[in-house]
Amino acid sequence: MKHAFTKGLFVAATATLIAACSTDDAADQMPVAPGKIEVSLKAALPQSRAQIEVDESNGRFSGSWEATDELTVYAKGSQTDEETQKFTYDASSKVFKGKLADATQDWTYQAVYPAVDATPLNIPFGAERTQKGSNFNGAYDPLVSAPVTHAGAEPGKTPQGEAVTFGLNRLTAILALTFETDDATVKAEKVKSVALTAAGKTIAAKSFDITRDDQPGALNASEPSETITLSYEAGSEPAAASFKAYFNVPADTYGKLSVVITTEGHTKALDLTTDGIELLAGELAYTTKAVSGWTALEPELSVTWETNPTFEPVEITNDMKGKCNIVINAPAGIKAFTVSMLSDYLNNDIGLTELDLLNPQGFKTIFDMLNFPYGEKILNQKTVPFDLTNAVALLEGKSGQHIFTMNVTDNNNKTINQDITFFVPEAISATVSDIDLWKNTATITLNNAPEGATVQYKRSTESEWKNTTKNPNGTFSITPSWITEENDAGKTVYSLDNNCGVFAGATYDWQILNGEAVVASGTFETSAGDPIENGDMSQWCETKEMLPLFGSKIKEMLPLFGSKITVWYPGSSWSDSTPGFWDSSNNAGNKTACTQDKTKNASCAWLQASGVLLVGALASGSLFTGTFTYANMNGTASFGQKYKYTARPTALRLKYHATLGTVNYNKHNGPLEKDKDIMDQCSFTVCIVDWDTRHDVQSGTSAPKGIWDPITMGELPVDKQNGIIGYGVKYSSENTPGTDLIPLEIPIKYYQQTNAAPDGENKFTIIISVSTSRYGDYLNGCDKNKIYVDDFEWVY
Repeated sequence: MKHAFTKGLFVAATATLIAACSTDDAADQMPVAPGKIEVSLKAALPQSRAQIEVDESNGRFSGSWEATDELTVYAKGSQTDEETQKFTYDASSKVFKGKLADATQDWTYQAVYPAVDATPLNIPFGAERTQKGSNFNGAYDPLVSAPVTHAGAEPGKTPQGEAVTFGLNRLTAILALTFETDDATVKAEKVKSVALTAAGKTIAAKSFDITRDDQPGALNASEPSETITLSYEAGSEPAAASFKAYFNVPADTYGKLSVVITTEGHTKALDLTTDGIELLAGELAYTTKAVSGWTALEPELSVTWETNPTFEPVEITNDMKGKCNIVINAPAGIKAFTVSMLSDYLNNDIGLTELDLLNPQGFKTIFDMLNFPYGEKILNQKTVPFDLTNAVALLEGKSGQHIFTMNVTDNNNKTINQDITFFVPEAISATVSDIDLWKNTATITLNNAPEGATVQYKRSTESEWKNTTKNPNGTFSITPSWITEENDAGKTVYSLDNNCGVFAGATYDWQILNGEAVVASGTFETSAGDPIENGDMSQWCETKEMLPLFGSKIKEMLPLFGSKITVWYPGSSWSDSTPGFWDSSNNAGNKTACTQDKTKNASCAWLQASGVLLVGALASGSLFTGTFTYANMNGTASFGQKYKYTARPTALRLKYHATLGTVNYNKHNGPLEKDKDIMDQCSFTVCIVDWDTRHDVQSGTSAPKGIWDPITMGELPVDKQNGIIGYGVKYSSENTPGTDLIPLEIPIKYYQQTNAAPDGENKFTIIISVSTSRYGDYLNGCDKNKIYVDDFEWVY
């Protein structure tokens, strides 16, 4: 055999012994996870693997593990499932540490290097490899052990409590090549690569595949190659004076082996063998070769970027001076030169896609503006500085990638196409969606935000920022805050903090934070809330009615005991067949119970109580959403109207003026005694309900029926009690000052934090009621009370 190799084995043996034991350190024996215990695998001398040292005097080699090394250990227990664990080398204690189940049982162990995640055991074994300086890279050095079993043992121990040992077998051979040169022009140059070629033999593939059962190894069929190119990691390139190259290759008999060495400025091809060499698994073949007769590399056509030699994409900022200088190197002289541009802004807004610098016709103005060289400044030139500063300045603030491709051909017809890439990050922003004004929620999605960014929001009228909640999908949720309390009846009720969550008709601010720094901000608006029909009391309907001794409202009927009377109803088209949104409980008998008034405001409702002393009956003034019927000296107020909610209100707001007196009527034993100088109380009630039918309250000659309020519930049936979603009440025995209407806001408390608004198409969902006497159903109160009301609206 004609070859220049010396063959050697590991120090002492071809199999590396590994000892496995539970550490004696009490702290290390504490369980590290439920049911787990820390176990150490100790690499017994002679160590081998990560860093190889060749002893050419005796034909042996040895090595040492590194802190970055990991083994995969397969541990199967008779009572536990197989575990696949990575054990990491601890340089201080010189052991591999990992975790196994804390169980005494039959244990079977097997180990693989380099560490893999699972089976199949596919170790990367490609044709392009790297090496750090002259150090061996074990990433391409597959090792595997045969299974070893110990019955009734603790993890990492034999039944006798001794350390478990097993061998790791190397499945490939190693070529350890040392090259030296005395050539004064070469020896100081950095070595870029060493390419090993095995004529007619596949020495690299996508992976080296191991079978665990009997531990053989073979090359994968994908990506076969007869050549392995070993490159040195940037910054670790050795000098050509003396350097090493290591190659893991399959065990085989090889014919011609050759290498091509490339330095910064020279190359050399040489043969390592001419007719054959047999390489065995676990065997190392080494040689030292003196290299001479180097061939100088022909100067290459190249593009250099001094401030960015690796041509990484560069972010465009407001100071790009000195960051955009490119140099074209063409030792044979430039024959052709174009610059292609891939940029939405340059292509679509400016209309630039490619510029031919050797044919400047019609483009000289653009070339001069961009400060691009052209014409004679380029043709046949060997070195051309190219400044992209002016071109990049056009792109400031234009988000996306902007690629300038230098397409250069020299006089030897060699061509290079080099991308020069700049970018402007997409603006950080937020999109607000899924706004639900009944649930008071919204979703914020971040665009181009840094990882770990958070979001805050607030009403634009507020100063305190609120935090959002991050969702598993990376979006952020705005949610409401509920205040829990008990009402006067001891029932649990909830009210909304209108600064948490989103509400109708509001403007909100949002800000994105990266740590404590605000990186983006903006606003969004919510749609207007729901109007209350004729809430401004601007629409009124005039109707003619008979004196109501027996019937209900009838527009056209011969008068009884005289002429018809004129009655006003809040609403534009009130009739018996299509009653309006609003009604009054006593217009049938007291035409002034609710009338239009234009003295206090543009148009408001004027509620007036009246009494009949002979029968002791009080007719309180009222206005409510529902209908009223009168028959047989009794009136029935039916509360509730159909109403569609698109937003959840927090209060009802209105304007009012009240003139109240002392109680002088109490027909049906109401709570307020008459003639005791007790002030009467007016009442304001709002309810959001979910009722199939209206609720009726009857009063008149006999005791009232159906009396209720949303707090005590009164005579409400159970289904209607359960149907009250939210309510607000205000009772007052005080006269308002002056003559002007003053604002009144009635907070709404909710019994139900429902997921959906009540059905406003088919059910009765809204009650608003105003009465000059709180206990008017009992005909109990003062007949002198007067109330003006106007401008009903929701508060959000």
